[in-house]
Amino acid sequence: MKCNLKSTLLMSNKLIILFSLILIGISSGCKSTKIVANTMPDPTAESIQSFWKNQYKEDYFEARGKATLVMDGKNTNLALHLKMKKDSLLWAKVSMFGIGATVLITQDSFFMINTLNQEYMAYGNNYLYQYLGYKATLSQVQNLLIGNAVFKQNKYRYLPDIKQLSASDGVAVNHIVINEKNRIFRSLVTSQDTTQQAVIQYDAYQNLNNTLIPTLVDLLVQQKTKDLKVILNYQTMSNNIITSFPFSIPSGYRRK
Repeated sequence: MKCNLKSTLLMSNKLIILFSLILIGISSGCKSTKIVANTMPDPTAESIQSFWKNQYKEDYFEARGKATLVMDGKNTNLALHLKMKKDSLLWAKVSMFGIGATVLITQDSFFMINTLNQEYMAYGNNYLYQYLGYKATLSQVQNLLIGNAVFKQNKYRYLPDIKQLSASDGVAVNHIVINEKNRIFRSLVTSQDTTQQAVIQYDAYQNLNNTLIPTLVDLLVQQKTKDLKVILNYQTMSNNIITSFPFSIPSGYRRK
C-alpha cells in the first residue's frame, strides 16, 4: 500500500508540474491550424455587442474545485484552489492527498513550491517562455481561465466566413466562437513560431453577481508528440476582495 501511494504521489508530482506550467503556458500556439467552422448560432451585431458587455470585469476572482489531468488515456484528479487579482497576481494550489504544489505568478515572475520533493522554483517569466509559443502576459492567462477574450476588444474583428471573432497581437492569433449566451464557447490560440496550439472550451457557465462565469474549462494543449488535457471544474466561486495570497518557502527546501 505504501509503495502504491508513493508511486501515485510521484506521478501526481509530474502532473502537478505540468499543470503549473500550463497555467502560464496555455497561451502557446502552433505554426498552422485548421480553423473549424462555427456550429453555434450565427452572431449578430447585437450579440457581439452583448458579448463585450458580458466580459468579467471584477478585480478579484477565487475558485475552489478540482483539476482533472488527462494524459496517455489516464485521468488524474487534483484538488484545486485558484485566486486572481486582475492584471497583478495569479495564485494556485493543486494537490493530491494534501501533497502538491503552490504557484504564484506575477507580471514578471514565476514561483512554485513543491511539497513532495521539498523544492521550489523562483524565476523571471523569461524562464517559462521556452515552454511558450510567444510571450504571453499574465492578463492573457487570467482571461483564458475566466472565459474572457484573450486580447483587448479593439484587436478583434468578425470573420463572417467562419462566423468567429479573430484577433492578433504580435505573432499570436486568437479565434473565438460565441455561444447562445453571448459568452465564449471555444477559444483557439495559435502563433507563428511554435509546434503546439491551445484549444480552450467552456462547457458550462454559472451566474456570479450578474456575470456568467465558466464552471468547466477544458484546456487542450496539442503538441507534436502528445496532447495534454486539463479540465478545470470550478465548484465554488467568488469575486470578493482577496487579502491573502499565501506563499512562503519552507526552511530546508532546495531551489530547483
